[in-house]
Amino acid sequence: MFYFTVNNPQDPLSTEIVETNRRDLAFWHRLRPKDDDDLATAINKICVRTGLSRKLIAACLFSICFLPYLPNFHKLVEKLGHLDMARINAITKAGEKVPSEKRELFDAYLVDYLTPRAEAQCLPQASSISAMMRKFIAQHCPDDKASSATNDGSIRYRRNNKGGISITVDATASEVTEIKAALEQMSKDKDCTPGTSLLHIIRGLPTKVVLNTYGTKDSPEYLEGGTWLSKEQSEFWKTRTTSSRDMDAAHFSYTTAYAPTREMRVYIKGLRTTCSVPGCSVAVENCQLDHIIPWGEGGPTTPWNIHPLCVFHHIQKTEGRLQCYPLPDGTVLFLVDGIPVFSIPDGPLSKSNKTWGTKFGKYMERRIAA
Repeated sequence: MFYFTVNNPQDPLSTEIVETNRRDLAFWHRLRPKDDDDLATAINKICVRTGLSRKLIAACLFSICFLPYLPNFHKLVEKLGHLDMARINAITKAGEKVPSEKRELFDAYLVDYLTPRAEAQCLPQASSISAMMRKFIAQHCPDDKASSATNDGSIRYRRNNKGGISITVDATASEVTEIKAALEQMSKDKDCTPGTSLLHIIRGLPTKVVLNTYGTKDSPEYLEGGTWLSKEQSEFWKTRTTSSRDMDAAHFSYTTAYAPTREMRVYIKGLRTTCSVPGCSVAVENCQLDHIIPWGEGGPTTPWNIHPLCVFHHIQKTEGRLQCYPLPDGTVLFLVDGIPVFSIPDGPLSKSNKTWGTKFGKYMERRIAA
């Protein structure tokens, strides 16, 4: 039987959290104001009696009102009881941007994404769920203004108390990735701080920035740094593609050296969006690449034996306080308090997300086998 770890029927703590999730959902159903009640007054009544923030109250009430428009997802939530209000709120916040004619598709997408595919599968964090919601909006709601590849934007400056300035830039997610990459590359080129890097760029010093997209050469779908591309953004980024490589072949690559090759790094970081430890939401670009079976103990330098770990969990594993084992498809089995938890890849090269250049029959075989 497939289930998320929070639905483990043999674990009393899991049973308790499911009951808590269901009680919370019922709690907010009971607190839903009448349609003709004054909004501000209704929120104030809940705020003073619960101590919860007005923002959280408004989000939970919106979720209760929006869930009926996603009937199949609503049934799944009630059946499994696996989602807390933070996750539900992340979903309904994204759903607000989905046009009414796309809600049925969005509903099916949610059910597919949040139905377990393995025994003891790790439940996605709210941040990972939000990323998948952005993927849906980018690919199916191209008119959404937030996903535009180009905009006029603005830059705001603020003097800080040390005589410097803070700069806030209105930019899309892909533009933020490009700006960050340029600053980091200049820092490496000139061995300087990001602030000095910005000054070098303003002064016109050149630097070469390499960013990876995942997809086909004619249809990139994902930009490294955590951005699922809209159709408009895909058109923009394909004009900047200078080379391509077969990532399927990278899955079987191997080196006798300790450090993975550049191709391996690109592949491994394409399998996941966060640290592979269940429940950790540190972005993959901020993680270190770890040999699951230690290199010093004969662990090979090959993608199936390497996964991203944030610094905190990398230290934990090195100290022997975190146990994990590799599986051939990139899934990692963790033992947490003696309980097995499967951390399944969710990145652009994972089984569930890698659909470009794939034949229908092969894709269905892979999904069924998963």
